[in-house]
Order: sequence, then structure tokens, then C-alpha cells
Amino acid sequence: MIRHRISILAILALLLALVVGASSAQDNNVTIWAADDDTGTCWSNLLVDTFPRDDISIEVVLQPGTGLVDAQRTALQGGAGPDITFSHGPAFMLELASAGLLLSLDHYADEYNWADRFAPWALDLGRVEGSLYSLSEELETVILYYNKTVFEENGWETPKTMDELYALADAIQEAGLVVMGPAFGECAPCYEWAVSVFLSHHAGPELVYEALTGQRSWTDPAFVEAISALRDIVQGGWFMGSMDLFFSDTFDSAHALFGAGEIAMSFEGTWMLDNYQRDFFGEAAGNMNDWDWFAFPTTFSEEPHFIIGVGSSWGISTATENPDAAAAVLDHYYSTGFQAASHAACGNAPAPLFYEGDVFAEADPREARLYQEFGQASAAGNVGYTSWSFWPARTNVWLWEQITRVYDDQISVEDYLAGMQSEFEEEFAEGLIPPIPAR
Repeated sequence: MIRHRISILAILALLLALVVGASSAQDNNVTIWAADDDTGTCWSNLLVDTFPRDDISIEVVLQPGTGLVDAQRTALQGGAGPDITFSHGPAFMLELASAGLLLSLDHYADEYNWADRFAPWALDLGRVEGSLYSLSEELETVILYYNKTVFEENGWETPKTMDELYALADAIQEAGLVVMGPAFGECAPCYEWAVSVFLSHHAGPELVYEALTGQRSWTDPAFVEAISALRDIVQGGWFMGSMDLFFSDTFDSAHALFGAGEIAMSFEGTWMLDNYQRDFFGEAAGNMNDWDWFAFPTTFSEEPHFIIGVGSSWGISTATENPDAAAAVLDHYYSTGFQAASHAACGNAPAPLFYEGDVFAEADPREARLYQEFGQASAAGNVGYTSWSFWPARTNVWLWEQITRVYDDQISVEDYLAGMQSEFEEEFAEGLIPPIPAR
């Protein structure tokens, strides 16, 4: 009888252990939504394959990429959605945090020593009223790529000042070529790229900093001059040769013309560094042309300047039942090893971390030069601001939605900037401005 009782107790203990184990495994499941495309599939598979802990499982749910961010926001507002969520950058994550939809990451930042890993300005982008709610990824800037073969054939030098850029554009047009691409027929928000660059590179990053911190109005004459200059080059056919094509053509069409030498330059972000050689230049693209890049010139210096930004930001939902497991997954995602591997395998721009040694030894030398020059410019303070990282959300939507109306003279530059100032004042009063790194 005693032996029988012990056997029953042993069975009960085993069943209890199995139940607890199953519960533990379930509790340690972390869900992430990713875009259902080649890039989303690539990095999410890499994340699952390289995650080092057996006690945590990662479930990736592929979603249509075009509506992914909106779908996540709707799910979070309903108390559902993935454990780890992301959006288009700090301004959008600020809205989620302010609505109580994101967990504070302060405890995990201390536990994993994230302050020693991230560039300070990048980590600060995720703070709301002093607490960390999101982590930035995809270090981004916008540069000018150029068809190196076409430049060499015509004896053109890469410009170091805005005046030299204007002279180069005249020479390109006189040669019967298009000054630059791409076209934004399939990406209306991409109009913000040029606005961001001209505000920081024409008016100057110090003035932009003052506007973002509420010390200067967006209607300032310096900003009027900058946006007027941008309007004039668009109307002058710099982009795609005409406004009609600039408004309607596709990225692939513009990139193919750039590779073929019919477009001399491409005004685009660092996210294209891996794509040009693979898809639009050389034997694979049916041409023998080569490419390179240079920093978009400024009106005030010959030193390279870059607008700084991040492509998106990641956080943990307040609805998660597995916050510790989710933080562990984030910690792995933001390791230098995973970021380098994701860059090599999937073409993702690396997160704004401190990289040491030969992490990018396998990268194209043009990429290595970009990250080196970008780091030097950051250390020297020669950086401006991307609207998608530093403008509050509603103001940023105004910025890219309304700029095309400036280009085709539906509204004046002054009215455009007055509208931006009105949106900004409201969001400034609501405390919705992302953290702005001090200069």
C-alpha cells in the first residue's frame, strides 16, 4: 500500500512537472510580426535560427508589408497584437508609449547594459519623459549615389558645395542626361527625404535644432529659402527630367535608368547600398557601369554632413505576458553580431550601435567608407535631422503630404511652412516631440 501510494505521488509529481513545463514553454513564447516579403522572411528566419536560448521560443507571423504598422497599432489598441512591436520611428513609438501601449524598458536597459552598446543619441530617441520605451534600428542617412562611369567619361568631379552641385546639374542637363532619380510614384512618404536634406543642408542643422526644440518658427526666412530652393530644382527637372515622371514613375524604372547611365545620380538613402551592385549595375544588370556615392553638399561647409535618422523602432507591448522573454529577444536582435549578420544576409542597414573590429570586413568598401565618414561627421557634430526620426507624427505627415502641392504651385512655400508650424505647435504643446539630441 505504501509503495502504491508512493507510485501515485510520483505520477502526480511527473504530471505536475509536465504541466508546469508546458506552461513555462507557453509563457516563454514571444510573438513578432514581420513583413511578408524577402527581407522580412530573411531577418526573421535569421533571428529564430541564431537565438541562443532554448527556454524561449520565437513565433514570427508574416503580414502584408503595406499595412503592417497600421495593423499592429490597431491590434495593440485592442489589447492584442505581437509581444514585440515596431513602427516607423521614434515619433510613432512616442504616440504608442503616450497611449500606454508600450512597456518601459529601463529595467532591461540596465540589465543588458544597452547604454554601452547604443550611440547615445540613438538610445535617447526612445525616451519619453526620461524613461526608455523603444529601441532604434537601421541607421539611416540620405546621400547622392552617382554613376561613376558616366562621371569619368564626362570628366565630372563630385561636388563639395551646393554651388558646385548646381554647376554639375547644369552640365548634366547640357549633356542630355537626367540629373537624378528616383521617382516616388509608389512611395508618397518618400517626399520627406528631400525636405529633410534641404532644411538641414541649406538652412543649417542649428536652425533645424532650434525649430525642433521650439526656439524658432518653421516660418523662419531661412526655411522659406531652403524650401524655395528645393521647389525650384524639382520644377527645373532635376528629378527624373520632369515633375510628371517624378510624381508617377517607379523605383525600379529609375534605378534601371541610373544603372544604364541615362540618369547621372540617385538621391537615396543608405538602405540602397547593397542593392545597386546586385540589381542595377554590372554584368547582372547588363551593363559595365560602376557606381559610388558622396555626401549631399551644403550651403555653408565643404566638410561632409549627413542627416541622421533611424528606419524604425522596436518596443514591447504592455499586453505581453512574457516581458522578460521579449526583452531577451530584443537584446539578441540588437547585438552587434546579429546586426552584422542581418546586414550581410538580408541587406538590412545596421542599428546605431558601437561596432568594433572587423564586424563589416565582408562589406563592400563603399559601405565601409560610408559608415566611417558617417561616424566622423557624427563625432564632429556635422549632422542634421531626418523628419521621420525627429518630427512629431502629425507634423511629419503634413511635411510629406503637402510638399507636392508646393512643387506644382497649389500652395506657396510660406503657406506650406505655416501649416507645418501650426501642426508642430499643437504637438509641441501635447509633449509629442521625440527627444532631440543636444548640439
